[in-house]
Amino acid sequence: MKKILSAIASVAVAGSLLAGCSPAANEQSSGPVTISFWNTMNPEETETLKEIISDFEKENKDIKVKLENVPFGEAQNKFKTAAQAGNGPDVLRSEIAWTPEFAALGLLQPLDDYFKDQDDFLDVALKYSKWNGKTWSVPQVTDALGLLYNKKLLADKGFNEAPKTMDEFYQVAKALSDPAQDKWGYYHRQTDAYWYQPFMWAYGGGLITDNKEIQVNNAGAVKGLEFLLKLRDDKVMPDEFDAANDYNNLQQAFKTGRAAMVLQGPWAVSDLLKGEQFKDSNNLGIAPIPVGPEGKTGTPVGGHGLVIYAGSKHKEASYKFVSYLSKAENQAKFATKNGLVPTRKSAFELKEVKENRLINDWKAVLDKATNRPVMPEGGQIYAAFTPEIQAAFKKEKSPQQALDAVAEAWKKLLKK
Repeated sequence: MKKILSAIASVAVAGSLLAGCSPAANEQSSGPVTISFWNTMNPEETETLKEIISDFEKENKDIKVKLENVPFGEAQNKFKTAAQAGNGPDVLRSEIAWTPEFAALGLLQPLDDYFKDQDDFLDVALKYSKWNGKTWSVPQVTDALGLLYNKKLLADKGFNEAPKTMDEFYQVAKALSDPAQDKWGYYHRQTDAYWYQPFMWAYGGGLITDNKEIQVNNAGAVKGLEFLLKLRDDKVMPDEFDAANDYNNLQQAFKTGRAAMVLQGPWAVSDLLKGEQFKDSNNLGIAPIPVGPEGKTGTPVGGHGLVIYAGSKHKEASYKFVSYLSKAENQAKFATKNGLVPTRKSAFELKEVKENRLINDWKAVLDKATNRPVMPEGGQIYAAFTPEIQAAFKKEKSPQQALDAVAEAWKKLLKK
């Protein structure tokens, strides 16, 4: 990693030269321009995007947007390859963990001279735009894992609201579980470390601090994993380890009423509403993660931001497009049409969002959410994390052994 970051520093010199330019310094002569936008949205979101682009071009007749849909799984490496060769798109929809890496490589244009209305953005979303003292992206969409629950199933057992503590969560899950009938209070993705993190934070664990202190194997993190394994061992969640299908298995268990509670994000809601249990959307409860024994809680914040390529010849036009996509009204369109969560505070005040419970309820989840490490290595932490969580669920390692192994891998990742 030392060699990598050393190389990064040298490449970043070129980026710093661009950073020193005034916003218009790299613009071509006036006249109609075409900007390229690499989009990683799913097909449904892309349809909404196309409508907004059409409106943008009508309002800005001197700017055309060339839209290219890039599969999410390919976009990170494709952008690095193209940008380092001098052929990056003007604008990219960047996953939050990619942005500091791209910035460290000198591939992004700092946006501090453009992005003047930052106060209107949610703090948890805006934090991912900042690295090394500069602003590199405009938050486009945010998300977090929340506690989703089947209101009717809970009410049938006398629970009229979501559990607020991990102890209550255990009691509710136990009351709603009947293994003989294949009915469960909770369903958990055993094969993905991302879904372990809310339990980790609730019990006082952590990931990596801003000072690069590794907390993933501290006493709280171990207790969080022990609690999660206890849910399985006490048969309040099914013991189903299926790496290929666990996401779909979780969705299906919740949609059919086989499971009463899950941890899931806003991206999943439109699919859940197709399930028999949620034909009446009012039956879907969305709540913050329950707090642990010391009142701690947390849930990983995800999302995407809009970044501008450092080598773009149309930075002014590119930011005009980014700014338009980020308008509160357009964020509300994505929210109401696609179930996404806005990053602008003012978007939550718009009537169509405020009156849409399935969007607005996520605000309470995000208010108690936790940012992942904002560092160039941030996108690589799960390479070691997920296999070790899997080893704990497969009883190949104790919680302490598994998390110690993660900590050792992260020490190597962060070593200078």
